[in-house]
Amino acid sequence: MVFVVAALAFAPAALADDSDPVLEVFRIQADVEKRLLTADLASLDRIQAQMRTAADRLMRLGDDLLRAQRDGEDVGSLNARSSDLRHAESEVEDLIAAAQQLRTSIVARRGYLEQVQIEIERMQEATPAVNDELTGRWNVAIEPGGLKGNFDLRLDGTIVTGVYQLSGGWKGSLRGTFIDNSVHLERIDTQQGFVATYDGRLVVRGGEKRLEGSWQATNLAAGLPGAGTWVGRRESKQ
Repeated sequence: MVFVVAALAFAPAALADDSDPVLEVFRIQADVEKRLLTADLASLDRIQAQMRTAADRLMRLGDDLLRAQRDGEDVGSLNARSSDLRHAESEVEDLIAAAQQLRTSIVARRGYLEQVQIEIERMQEATPAVNDELTGRWNVAIEPGGLKGNFDLRLDGTIVTGVYQLSGGWKGSLRGTFIDNSVHLERIDTQQGFVATYDGRLVVRGGEKRLEGSWQATNLAAGLPGAGTWVGRRESKQ
């Protein structure tokens, strides 16, 4: 989802004055996914055409080799024909693999697009929150690793939705709940999917409201931390 990452990269700057940056970023994600879906479908159509041509060539070479074997051609000629046939078989196999990968991508894009569109409709129909404790941008610091960035959160009743950007190019969406000053968030990365959960409490430190808690990885990778702590400070409105 390279273009989704690009869209998220410029969205916060472009939407700095928007009253609801979370909703607008979801709209951008939906638009980008529609374009990517169109591009995937065009690529699949092209590969299907290439596969038909390659399959026809494969059948022709197979028929030619069988005929040559029946006619008693010399070994050198048969080996050359066999080599051409193996090359044609490899080409068809590569095209089949590419087509399968695109079909998987198309299904995943359609599913993701459907989820984004449902979320957009839900947010559009929801009554805007007024002066709640959570809605807005939070500057976050995550340890270990020293990750820094921001969570743009929106609260609707007890349901939390949002988007995030972190140092290192990590971007994606957030979903969860906020009940009795306790927040639970699931972090869905645009490249790696569901990667972590974040639990925390809204506390007051020196007159400043902060989110403090712990996180747990759900998509463990070798060499990367599997758990840690995080702190969020609300960004002041200009």
